[in-house]
Amino acid sequence: MPVVSHCSDRGQTLQSVYRFLDRRLGQARQSHQPQLVTLSFDIPLVDPLQVLAQLAPGGDRHLYLENPVAQTSVVGFGTALVYETAGIYRFARARRFIEQWRDKTHCYSAAGSTTSLSGADWARFFCAFTFFADQRRAESIFPAALVLLPQWQIVRQAHQGVLTLNHLITATTDVGAIIDSLADQLRALERLGATPWRDPHILARRPVQPASGAGQRFRSTVNRALGHMTQHPVQKIVLAHALDWVSTEPIQPLAALGRLRQRYPDCHIFSVGQGNGKTFMGASPERLLSLTQGQLVTDALAGSAPRGTTPPQDDCLAQGLLHNPKERGEHRLVVEFLARQLQGVGLWPQYQPWPGVRRLSNIQHLHTPMRARVPRHIHPLQIVEALHPTPAVAGVPTREACAQILRFEDFDRGLYAAPLGWVGANGDSEFIVGIRSALVADTWVRLYAGAGIVAGSDPHREWAEIKLKLRALGESLV
Repeated sequence: MPVVSHCSDRGQTLQSVYRFLDRRLGQARQSHQPQLVTLSFDIPLVDPLQVLAQLAPGGDRHLYLENPVAQTSVVGFGTALVYETAGIYRFARARRFIEQWRDKTHCYSAAGSTTSLSGADWARFFCAFTFFADQRRAESIFPAALVLLPQWQIVRQAHQGVLTLNHLITATTDVGAIIDSLADQLRALERLGATPWRDPHILARRPVQPASGAGQRFRSTVNRALGHMTQHPVQKIVLAHALDWVSTEPIQPLAALGRLRQRYPDCHIFSVGQGNGKTFMGASPERLLSLTQGQLVTDALAGSAPRGTTPPQDDCLAQGLLHNPKERGEHRLVVEFLARQLQGVGLWPQYQPWPGVRRLSNIQHLHTPMRARVPRHIHPLQIVEALHPTPAVAGVPTREACAQILRFEDFDRGLYAAPLGWVGANGDSEFIVGIRSALVADTWVRLYAGAGIVAGSDPHREWAEIKLKLRALGESLV
């Protein structure tokens, strides 16, 4: 066994871990089957962006999700298990993959002393699903469904930090090498805890502007969609615009994430890396679901207005939003859809009959939070499948709206407006909708923004909403 040179408590813990892993190695050799182990340890609070910058190899897959206001974050990198699939059964296949390995996991925990969580509860399967079930264009970058159990995972919940190592033990595994790697990682995290991340200073940046003629093309597309809606039973179509931009210098994703976190602390800051130099990232205001100890929360978020420059103007815009028939109708479609879909999987959502206003840094939305109790036999991915895509990012009815999205949009949505998040071994889960987002690769960036088109939509107003969303994201990226 390797010699542990640091503190005696840590040395005793690693000796205990060594014995645990050695037993799993014996089982792997005896059964000729790999053994999945999950090891969790309390660590100092560390900034997840610092972890990505200092510890995550650039060529590894990663997923980062942070809610700055709630002081929660999760970041994972490296690969213990990975599964990719596509097609209409992708959610069910992803669910079976998670359940298959969750039931075969051996857990060791030196974490959770300040919470009610057990060792198994820290393991999280990261999931990313594209908007459409199949890659329909050659430019597709991400698989239609990705499930990743990272080798290394760092979770923050308020004032507790936890490192989890996931590893597949086979008959030829070097247990000593795992212990050495674990000891190195724990020491590195202790150092990071003493050197917090410095958020980049936000400078005045040259605004990203759509290409000449983009506005006219988008307004023309809106008019075509409105014409289609007058002749077909379609109540809403969400049309997105993709703005491609080439920077004079390489984009720095971590610096951009720091700026997004600083600008939009009330959003979910996220990043998904394929390990091939391409990163999907953004600051989403929309939570698809949060499931904690059987309690589900989801958000109906649709209907938009800009923020005012003064408090009275801001309040006036909010009141106008609350009493705008077009915006209220668009929001009602989302509420009714979410309630119907949740009931379809056996849940009974509770919510107020009227929306409130959720104010973000540069925009405000009509907002209705919805809650439901989830029995243990309902898997989080069953709920994700039922809710995606919501009318806020697709339209009503869903199938017809998606058909028109494919008809009118000339780019691949990929992960844009799609579910991103994690499923915990204990059934807890967190998923967001990948809006207010961008795809970054070296000096190239593609910014995404969408607008809901309903009867009465004004093409000029919808294009103004698109530009507002693009500017907010672009100023943090390029």
